[in-house]
This record gives sequence, C-alpha cells and structure tokens, in this order.
Amino acid sequence: MAKPSKPVSEPEVTPAPVNVDILAGHYQKTFEVTNENLKERNKIFVLLVLTAGIGLMLLLRVPTADALIVAAIAKFLGITDETAKATLQTSFPFHILLSGFLVVMFYFIQRLYSTNLSVMRNFMYLGALEKEIRGHMHLPTDSIAFTREGGFYWGKRRMMQKASKWLYIIVLFIILIPFIAFKIQADFNPENLAWPTWIILTVDVIVSLMTISYWWEYSYSSINLDKPKMSAEKTG
Repeated sequence: MAKPSKPVSEPEVTPAPVNVDILAGHYQKTFEVTNENLKERNKIFVLLVLTAGIGLMLLLRVPTADALIVAAIAKFLGITDETAKATLQTSFPFHILLSGFLVVMFYFIQRLYSTNLSVMRNFMYLGALEKEIRGHMHLPTDSIAFTREGGFYWGKRRMMQKASKWLYIIVLFIILIPFIAFKIQADFNPENLAWPTWIILTVDVIVSLMTISYWWEYSYSSINLDKPKMSAEKTG
C-alpha cells in the first residue's frame, strides 16, 4: 500500500521592497490635487455667498438691485428705449428669477459639500500616508519629516483654526436660511399663487429642503472629519 504523500508546503512569498521615492512622489501628487480642490472649495464658498447676497437684495426689493438687474437684462436684449426699460422693471417676474437663484444656491451648496468632503478625506489620507512613509524610512520619533498633515499639524493648531469650521457653518446658515425663508414667504403671496405659479412654490420647497439637507451634511462632515483619526497623530 502506497504511503500518503506529504502535503506540499507553499513557498514563502517575500514582500517586494517598498520604493520610498515612489511613495513620496505619490504623497506630493496627492497633496497638489488636494490643494487644487481646496482652492475650488474656497471659490465655491465665495460664489455661494455672493449669489445669496444678491438674491436676498432682490427678495427685499432693494430698488438699486432691481434696477441693476433690469439694466443688465435690457443691455443683454439690446433694449434702449427708456419706456420699454420702465415697463420691463415693473412687469419683470422677479419671483421666477429668484427661484433660479435658489436652484443656483442648491448647486453651489452641493458642490461645496462634495468638494469639502474630498478635501478633508484627502488630508486624512495624507496623514495616514505620512505615517506609512515614516515607517518605511525608519525615521526617529522626534523627527518632524512627513508630519505636515499629521502630528505636526494637529499639534500646532491655533484656537481660530479649530473654530473655522464652526464659523463657516454659521455663515452658511446666515445666508441660506433667511433667503429660503423669505423666498417661501414670497411664494405664498396671493399674487404668486395663481396657476401655474403654484408649481414654483412646489419646486422652491423641494429645492429648499435639498439645500438645507446638503448644508446639514456639510456641517456634519466638517465637524466629524476635522479631527485626527490615527492615534499616532494625537499629539495634544
């Protein structure tokens, strides 16, 4: 009777050596992409504030704002007759234009949320990548090399840096909620409830709820992701 054959052991696989230069290059490229996203986020924030500010002036029927909008529309349409301009200003459907402003604000807050989320996740990734690079380079614990987004950043934060996320959240609340509240209130004006303008009210309510939802998600992610996620980064 043949003896059972011994199981063949799997050959040990030696892990390939880590090329620190490639890892460091990847780190630098990721930082550059994150920095570009950061610039885009800041630009979106400014555009959102400007859009809300102009929309709020139109909602409050600031005469100068109305005149500027009508003048811009008249110039775009090539209207030069003063009587036609006056008629345009008195009959222009500003409530429809303001609904357009609300949609634009929704777009900006959605873009702000997604861009901010990408930025914060990338910085978390960079912090984790720094720890990995330091391990492969066998750097001493007191070395500050590759700690820019990790221990060095979290250990050197000022009070106003910590408060920045709260200030941004408050500013967004201040510009979004009054505009939405005044817009919905204006939609309930009897002059704006005739068919088919009640559709505008429905659309405004839906877009407003989506806008507030994205503001909430932006606030939640800003608060919960703005903290060190790795024990090695908690330097006090």
